[in-house]
Amino acid sequence: MYYFAKRFDWNELVTVIVLGFWVFICFMGGSTLLYMDVIDWPIPPTEGPVWMFHTDITGITKASVPVWFALLNLFLYPVWILLGFTIAQRYDEGFFVSQTVSYGDVKSSKDRGETRFSVKRGDNTRELVREAINEIGGIGTYVQAGNRVLIKPNISGGNPHIPGTFTRHDVVEEIVELVRAQGAEPIIVDSDMIWTRFQPVAEAQKWFEWAERVNIPLINLCDTELVRFDFGEDSKIGRVPVSRELVDADVIISVPTMKTHLLTNITIAMKNMYGTFPEENKAKFHRIGIESVIYEVNRAFTPNLVITDGSIGGEGSGPLSSSPVNAKTIIATNDVVAADAIACKIIGYNPFEVAHVKMGHDKGLGDANVSFELNQLTQTHPKDGKWMKPEPLVTLFYETLCELVLLLPTMQNVFDIAADFVLYDMATLQIFRKTTPVMLNVLNGVLGTLFRAGYRGLRWSQENLERFIELVHTERGA
Repeated sequence: MYYFAKRFDWNELVTVIVLGFWVFICFMGGSTLLYMDVIDWPIPPTEGPVWMFHTDITGITKASVPVWFALLNLFLYPVWILLGFTIAQRYDEGFFVSQTVSYGDVKSSKDRGETRFSVKRGDNTRELVREAINEIGGIGTYVQAGNRVLIKPNISGGNPHIPGTFTRHDVVEEIVELVRAQGAEPIIVDSDMIWTRFQPVAEAQKWFEWAERVNIPLINLCDTELVRFDFGEDSKIGRVPVSRELVDADVIISVPTMKTHLLTNITIAMKNMYGTFPEENKAKFHRIGIESVIYEVNRAFTPNLVITDGSIGGEGSGPLSSSPVNAKTIIATNDVVAADAIACKIIGYNPFEVAHVKMGHDKGLGDANVSFELNQLTQTHPKDGKWMKPEPLVTLFYETLCELVLLLPTMQNVFDIAADFVLYDMATLQIFRKTTPVMLNVLNGVLGTLFRAGYRGLRWSQENLERFIELVHTERGA
């Protein structure tokens, strides 16, 4: 009931009263009929009172229980409904988190000004990063001496065996050196994901070795102090725990890799900030509309600077079963929406086909109409605008299916197990590693063909219906 209310923007009190009333009536009516032995329990066929008291297990019979006690238990149904709703709400909002903060408490929140961007291509990745940042004003435009700078690469969302699914060390290292040269303090952060914890995947990607060499903190946001962030009354998210590191950072730099995603088409700059939620089980956000959640977390914690690592990108059935693309590209911008819009064009998407990018543009978070075209690239690549990628209709199908499944009771655990196996194990275990991308690409291709055919059929039907109506009107007029 709680997640249905959130998903469809229902008033919580009204939901408890209206849905709770009907649940109460159904359970109360069914239980009363079973208790009075008017009906039997169907599976397996069991006499009503025997099933109600589980007599075959407990030895308790209807005759041994006073009527007043049975009635008391029946009339407690509203209490359990209210208690269940409240527990779900408290768990969602962070029951053990006492302090509540909101937009005004985010230190990194600043007016970004006019959108600036630079797209660089070449073999020397660190040099590209430095040149791209210099072209949009230099690191001093975004970072001042004494700032605490939170750098968010894509670590937990990557496959240690496939380059292009996680951010490269040298890209982050160049940013760290530039930040330190300003007299600021950088930290590297990511968070546990549904299919893996931060620690083992960071070790497999050799991030801890790198962090020790560079002498920089590498922090799992799940292990930091949490505060409850109020995303506002018009928000899908509501109030949920976030890391205080995110709230207190003076500057936020997002350093995503450039890759495709089965549920959201792309997982780049905006999706990278979704990874800051400090809990392993982020699937709950799919219940309320993942595209809205991606937009809202970027609205609250808008990166001051985005450096998209497209040195090696990931095409096909991302995020974990991507195929590497040696794109040799770095994108630097002060506009998180523009960052994704530029990447979309390089991959081959219309930015407005990607729901969270369109949402960010429509609501003023950034500019998806940024004036970048592929012919502006100094070096061409045979895959420019032609990456293998999930079709928007296919990703919409997958995401809608996830939302509907997760709204069902107990399906969260099933989804967790399935995500852990299908998304991570099948993408990383040697026995599945090579076959999984092929299987997913074939499935996406089949679904894409079916959906395109269905869409064309609907368009054909609509156009012919309009012609028929016009013909009828013309004949009547004659």
